Amino acid sequence: MNIQQQLEGFVAFFSDEQKPLCVDSFEKFGLQGKLTHYQKGALLMTQGCPAPNLFFITQGYVRYFNVSVEGKEFTQSFASAPSIAGSTRAMTRNTPALFSIEALDEVICLEFEWRNFFSTMKQQPGFLEAYCQLLENLFIKKEEREYAFAHHSAEQRYLDFLDRNPELSNKVPLKMIASHIGITPIALSRIRRKLGV
Repeated sequence: MNIQQQLEGFVAFFSDEQKPLCVDSFEKFGLQGKLTHYQKGALLMTQGCPAPNLFFITQGYVRYFNVSVEGKEFTQSFASAPSIAGSTRAMTRNTPALFSIEALDEVICLEFEWRNFFSTMKQQPGFLEAYCQLLENLFIKKEEREYAFAHHSAEQRYLDFLDRNPELSNKVPLKMIASHIGITPIALSRIRRKLGV
């Protein structure tokens, strides 16, 4: 897949039937994306370091995680293609990232330097609306995750994970799933035995 195909996928990701965006417009505005390949286990960005880039993932899947002072890993979320990834805080405030993003298999993405990217995209009709919708979806997921931790059992949180991420259930190590839903790997093994998974 070449950079033109990647860009077409990116534009399609931000388009809808009522307000389609145009690849030609993006190229005319000089939107520059770098085609990047990450091997399994590589970090797209690292906790504590500057993270000025936005990633559009066209192949593969990643996890967001942070590491405590004691060295314990906490898996925050997962993302699979097609999707965007990055740290909004680090990009917009020019601060170090509070988490890392790890490739969980072979990942291909377009990378954009955020400030140039956003400056360019503001000129494209329909982008800001699409971007707002994307942010709304992220906030909704965050609210639902926080609600689930307060109101759902560990078993229900696992079932919710399977329902929302069917493509990841057999690809992601169980210890990462356990961390993501807030339980130990041993507790997850018990739940899986009970469910016959």
